[in-house]
Amino acid sequence: MKKIVVVVGFIFAFISMGCGNNSATAGNTPMDQPNLLTTMTAEDREFREIEQEEINALNKSIIEHKIDSVEKIMQEYAPEDMGAEGNYTYIITKSTSTDPNKFTLSLLEDGINDDSLKALKVIMTVEKKNDSFRVKTIKESYQCWKNRGHQDWASDYCH
Repeated sequence: MKKIVVVVGFIFAFISMGCGNNSATAGNTPMDQPNLLTTMTAEDREFREIEQEEINALNKSIIEHKIDSVEKIMQEYAPEDMGAEGNYTYIITKSTSTDPNKFTLSLLEDGINDDSLKALKVIMTVEKKNDSFRVKTIKESYQCWKNRGHQDWASDYCH
């Protein structure tokens, strides 16, 4: 009998919490609407913005080496491991916007020969101006080997 009373009590508490007023007021947002007051998005947690100094160094290298394709820019930034063994993957994809001089590059490098870092995801925006390329932004996300940190994509380094 005590078990039934406890179970009924839990059910009643669960129902009363779930049937509250869903109108949006100060400090109260409905469950099905996103909280627009948060400052960190899921993408912010997944990607780490690369410092402007590193982007400037890459842009200098583009000029010095006369790099003439966006794919080669990504390879300059994160070179493919030509000596990799096993299930190593290195895939660069390019997408263009409505502006034919702006590109978004994505790199997925998986099965990295490292004791902590399993995979790297890089998102790079590149602009073509006066027949030369210039990197605007770079974001990275990391995936760790088991017992070396997070297995989901995140901006935190592996350990």
